[in-house]
Amino acid sequence: MADQEKFSLLKFLGSFVQWLPWVKTARYAVGLALIGFVGIMIYRAFFMPTQTTKQETHIIAQTGSQVTIDQKREEKKSGIEVRPFVEGYGFAESDDRKGVGAKAGVRIDF
Repeated sequence: MADQEKFSLLKFLGSFVQWLPWVKTARYAVGLALIGFVGIMIYRAFFMPTQTTKQETHIIAQTGSQVTIDQKREEKKSGIEVRPFVEGYGFAESDDRKGVGAKAGVRIDF
């Protein structure tokens, strides 16, 4: 601790015009944004309740010019819906290759 450098205001202010500190700051900002985005996706996929909107209209024409309109409506929450998925599949190629696999990921519906 004997060779500590003293604080220099000119050196501090000079760091704002250098390229490397801004690159490091941008790298940390992108990393934190990515971690936050993944956290929000996990929260919305597993912990946030979602509602779907579905409206069905059935028009039934009866004899004597009477028409019955039956509407069913469900509420939907607006916004982005994030759903994780896992899919399994099998395949066979024409050159006698066969196999199985799986996909996992997140679907984002706007």
